[in-house]
Amino acid sequence: MFLFRVVPLALVLTATACLEYTDVLRLDTTLRPQTHPDSIRLLAEEPQQPYTVVAIVTSMGSNGGFLGLSHKSAERTLVEAAARLGGDAVLLGAGSLTRVGTGGEYGGTVLQVSGKVIVFNREARSN
Repeated sequence: MFLFRVVPLALVLTATACLEYTDVLRLDTTLRPQTHPDSIRLLAEEPQQPYTVVAIVTSMGSNGGFLGLSHKSAERTLVEAAARLGGDAVLLGAGSLTRVGTGGEYGGTVLQVSGKVIVFNREARSN
């Protein structure tokens, strides 16, 4: 009876763990209120407006193999992490999207999306 309960639960947890992963390197410890994920902008170029880098976030989502997830999965978790940190945008660089082959039985790839979570400086600064 024990095996009939534990084994299916372990399989579900393992499959869920393979779907998405987010790693956050906080660079600014200031606590900010969360923002809504829909308000997070993805930027490919440096903004003209002054900003502060809050964190570097890396998100991984599975692609290919039996899971069939796309880069949208990794992008979504990246945006959600930025929102939890109170970010305004995620600044993506040239190497922001990488694919890493996982090999294994299903032969899929892992998509890795990384970027800088930024908040725009709203107060006027004098030099």
